[in-house]
Amino acid sequence: MLKFLKIKNKSKQKLDDSHKLSSLIMKSSMIFTLFALISTAVFLGAVDFIIPQSLSTFNIEKINSGIITYAKADDESLFDNIRNLFADTAKSNASNVFNNSYRALSSNNADDGDYKSDFEYVAKLFGIFPVKKVDITVFPEIHLIPGGSPFGVRFYTEGVIVVGTSEIETEKGTVNPAKNAGIKTSDIIVAVNGAPINTIDDVARLIESSKGEPMAISVLRDGKSHTLNLKPAMSNTEKKYKSGIWLRDSAAGIGTITFINPENNSFGGLGHGICDIDTGNLMPLRRGTVVNTDIDTVIKGKSESPGELKGKFKENSGTLFANTANGVFGILTDTPASHETSAPLPIGLRPDIKEGKALIFSTVDDEGIKKFDVEIIKIYKNSNDSKNFLIKITDPELIEITGGIVQGMSGSPVIQDNKIVGAVTHVLISDPTKGYGIFIDNMLNSMPEVLKTE
Repeated sequence: MLKFLKIKNKSKQKLDDSHKLSSLIMKSSMIFTLFALISTAVFLGAVDFIIPQSLSTFNIEKINSGIITYAKADDESLFDNIRNLFADTAKSNASNVFNNSYRALSSNNADDGDYKSDFEYVAKLFGIFPVKKVDITVFPEIHLIPGGSPFGVRFYTEGVIVVGTSEIETEKGTVNPAKNAGIKTSDIIVAVNGAPINTIDDVARLIESSKGEPMAISVLRDGKSHTLNLKPAMSNTEKKYKSGIWLRDSAAGIGTITFINPENNSFGGLGHGICDIDTGNLMPLRRGTVVNTDIDTVIKGKSESPGELKGKFKENSGTLFANTANGVFGILTDTPASHETSAPLPIGLRPDIKEGKALIFSTVDDEGIKKFDVEIIKIYKNSNDSKNFLIKITDPELIEITGGIVQGMSGSPVIQDNKIVGAVTHVLISDPTKGYGIFIDNMLNSMPEVLKTE
């Protein structure tokens, strides 16, 4: 009996050991699987981070020569499903690094004059494992005339911009009809009682003839339409019905042309949009006129005090077609007078630009366009706005004349390795010898299709 109990205890011990071993193997397997998933997520996350969100190229094959390749995302593959499975599993441990997808706009034909088309491209590791979708723009290998000449703009808005509101003195005290109606600074008034609005005079005329009756004010706010109810008030001082709205419907200023297309005289300039001075918002263009300008005054830039180029408007020289965040675009009536910098140059895309020496073409006095030395000191390859790289003015002559970058120089083309790679856009307030530039591909992407050549 004792022997039987010993045998039974030994069998039970073996069974317990077997359960422990199985449990240990299962736990190890789960830990290994979790570790593998996390490691894969981290690895692909690192690859995801390295791969740019946006790419520009003249030929898609040129960027398919490394361990990362790009293919059209025509349909879901097995590896897409595996990637999504990993993403869902590792979400809490790796911040869902796979869920960065980007709509790609690209073109297979670099000669069709179109800088975009509707294809999705997927970046694949070793040509197999999908990592992310990437914005790829294939550009034609075009040559453009570098700018550098100043131009003036007379700009009229689509609708009128609200730049503020104010109180009105009435017989019963002060009221603010605009505020009471819910009108806010930066709103764009496009209609009053259904009548389209394009000038301040349009609004004033309708308000003054309202007899104090409520009016339907149609505004655009953050890209959305709103209809607000405004009740004008009789002003004690002016004896007119007033709304308490401060408005702007036009602007004028000076910038620099970045490039001219010799095939159709279309141009791009400024490298950033024309914004309202009070709200900082992009002004909606109704119509704009380009005018020749002579620079006659330079206010030198200093730390915390930006400088400025001032000039005299002359005859009309073209029409403005678009005001975008990445520049203004239009057509020039005549080809500008030739100068030593007027030979067409190839464009250089963001992969071509590098830190180091470069040139800018600009006009800062009555001697016309000049070349000035600069240095590109930092590049933000993934940036799609108008601050893509940092430049430092190194030319003693330009520093002597302007102190560095000043208002009016925006749009001055940046030339590196005899290619147009971008344009000056902003000055650093703390140091006028430094400022930002925009990639030429970002400007060209914002150019209206009607201005592009076939």
